[in-house]
Amino acid sequence: MKRFILYILVIYVTLSSSCKKVLDTQSELYIDQSLSIVDKRSAQAALIGAYNSLSQNTYQGNTFRYIVNLLSDNIKWVGNTPTNREFDVYAVFATNSRVQELWTAIYKTTNIANNIIEKVPLVNDITFNQTDRNSERGEAFFLRALCYFDLVRLWGNVPIVTKATQTASDARDITNSAPAQVYQFIQSDLDSSEALLPATINRNRANLYTAKALKARLYLYQNNWAKAEDYATQVINDSADFKLTNPYSQFYAARNSSESIFEVDYTINNKNTYATNWFQNPTTGGKKEFLPTDDFIALLKDPNTGGGRSALIFTVGGVTYGNMNFKIATGDDQSYVLRLAEMYLIRAEARAEQLKLSDGLSDLNVIRKRANVPLISTVSTKDDLIDKILLERRVELAYECHRWFDLIRKGKAQQVLGITDPNKLLLPIPRQEVLIGNLTQNQGY
Repeated sequence: MKRFILYILVIYVTLSSSCKKVLDTQSELYIDQSLSIVDKRSAQAALIGAYNSLSQNTYQGNTFRYIVNLLSDNIKWVGNTPTNREFDVYAVFATNSRVQELWTAIYKTTNIANNIIEKVPLVNDITFNQTDRNSERGEAFFLRALCYFDLVRLWGNVPIVTKATQTASDARDITNSAPAQVYQFIQSDLDSSEALLPATINRNRANLYTAKALKARLYLYQNNWAKAEDYATQVINDSADFKLTNPYSQFYAARNSSESIFEVDYTINNKNTYATNWFQNPTTGGKKEFLPTDDFIALLKDPNTGGGRSALIFTVGGVTYGNMNFKIATGDDQSYVLRLAEMYLIRAEARAEQLKLSDGLSDLNVIRKRANVPLISTVSTKDDLIDKILLERRVELAYECHRWFDLIRKGKAQQVLGITDPNKLLLPIPRQEVLIGNLTQNQGY
């Protein structure tokens, strides 16, 4: 136990050394992990550290959800912090502190994953069998793929770091990679993850099905419709482990429901502050930074589109708030990364793009039936079906960080959101990273 605690302390000190301020001369791409993995227990501790890094407030706990949801047309900013307002009006500066903290948090997570991927095969510990080593590295490959998927969607031309850094100079010459390279890297990591991970279901840890589900989403973004359909189907067909909950709200009312494929877990001892953005409660720190937009509220109240999803809002004193069991007092609301409803909508879109209109409509109606809204009997064209699927995604996956990316990948973001400068569809690379590294800033910043 003493040795295990020592390993955790080593990892904590190592990771804490990466938390640099804007004026530091060290890039956030560098985190020294040279001493953190020496046997099975320290490898396990490092993997726990990777999940903790994913769950931190500056990543999945708050900042990622804050930025991506506020960029969409489902949420409007009503707060008092100018830095946060920049996302609502699509005028984000390269010095924005939230941009910096999210970039830092994601690369912190990838660096822990890099260390696990590189060091685990070298560990000399007879108690660390090959099955456990494969699983450990498979989870690290998945986490790294998830991180880069978020990076490329938000920033586009991001640097790919594949080696565990030993000194600050290791990251000094790393340059931007084109989005196509990043997507290829993500696919490679998911291939490795799929080959290494067991089919054991754990909705808070990477397993074979999390890899397949993220692959389905990746292929959708790459317009590889056949593979998107195939991988979504593989998850959908595992009815023994994955089922849609009924009613709709059950997936977020109960932890680790049958619909959940991968959710980031929070408890009273591992809190996040996301709920503070939704509600104002001075005694528990709520600051009410955003609310649902008027047109989104109208969609949820419309029985033809909202149905059971009207549970995503509630009105008190004339003010309509968002709801997904957000809890300021406990801070233990989950972050839902992958769930079964998305797989149905991925398959519906992939089938529509392949002109399998009746099959695509069938998948769409599965989601509509669960939401208790009228089924759609027919569609006239592929575009008609895809428009209906996008609308369904908007209400079904309302606060789960999809809408902004959906509008971009379908070429609708500028028109729907009124963005005149296409450069604003990407965030600026943090100014610190450009000044002290070898990175090129995104156009328009």
